[in-house]
Formats: sequence, structure tokens, C-alpha cells
Amino acid sequence: MTDRELSDQAVAVLVDVARTAGRDLNAGQRLELDRLVSDGLVAVSHSGDPAGKRHYRLTVAGQSALDQRGVGANEA
Repeated sequence: MTDRELSDQAVAVLVDVARTAGRDLNAGQRLELDRLVSDGLVAVSHSGDPAGKRHYRLTVAGQSALDQRGVGANEA
């Protein structure tokens, strides 16, 4: 994980991943998702999806980042 400060959009994407596995992200959020994956805060979920869609999950570091900001999955 890098030491960069998380933007509000990054936090919103982390919350969305926690809630919906990142299924409902727009194009801008997907760019942020790519950054979060490269930073080690989000990972591709390897659980199978019959529709072939990619799902995501928070890593321990991603959950820790939300915890440090005082944000839960039911907030944003």
C-alpha cells in the first residue's frame, strides 16, 4: 500500500466494494478502483460468478483504511 491520502472518491469506492463487491461503479469510480487494487486496498474476488462478472473485496489494508477514517460499510 502506498502512503497517499485517500480521496473522498476512494473512500466511497472502498465502501461500495464492501457493500456490493464493486458491481455498480461508474467509469470514474472504476479508475479509482484500479488505483486501489494497485495500492493493495482492494483485490479481485476469486469466487465464481455464473455471469462471468468480476467481483472485488476489501483487503485487510482496505478495511483498516476505512477503520482509520471512521467509516463503516453502512456510511458514506
